[in-house]
Amino acid sequence: MPTSDYYPLAVGNTWTYKMKTGQSYTSTVTGKDGDAFIVSTTLVNTSTRIKKVGDEYQSDSPEAGKTMVSFKENLKVGDTWQNSYKVNGIDTMLTYEVKEIGITKDVNGKTFKDVIFIEADSKMSMNGNAIPMKYVTQYYYAKGVRLILTTSSAGDEHALVEYEVK
Repeated sequence: MPTSDYYPLAVGNTWTYKMKTGQSYTSTVTGKDGDAFIVSTTLVNTSTRIKKVGDEYQSDSPEAGKTMVSFKENLKVGDTWQNSYKVNGIDTMLTYEVKEIGITKDVNGKTFKDVIFIEADSKMSMNGNAIPMKYVTQYYYAKGVRLILTTSSAGDEHALVEYEVK
């Protein structure tokens, strides 16, 4: 299934999310730098570069100077990919797996169709051994919208409350 419509990037696109704590933040595509889009987020007051390379959408990693795969086109249920980076000096690995495609998801009273559900399992590396962190993140992407909901095994929730896609 072509999934390019699940990660729409155009200058002026905005997505506003509300966290479980009640705090809201907005991500906005503020510009372009060559082939990369600049996405600014009010939550952390920072910008991220996102560009399409082949069928991958690559973004800045938490580790300076590295990129990570945020999303892929042409996904199928069972597809996986991994991102590795250092956080506070600890080698961290996220393994993503596509769990469902074409589902319906209700978020803040709005029903989204053609949703892709991706789950990411977090591990850290100690002496070369991958150690589970017992922390799983769930991502829901709606066709024509982008990310509509992020939840985690720790009870976190970032739900889309409004958006504008050009």
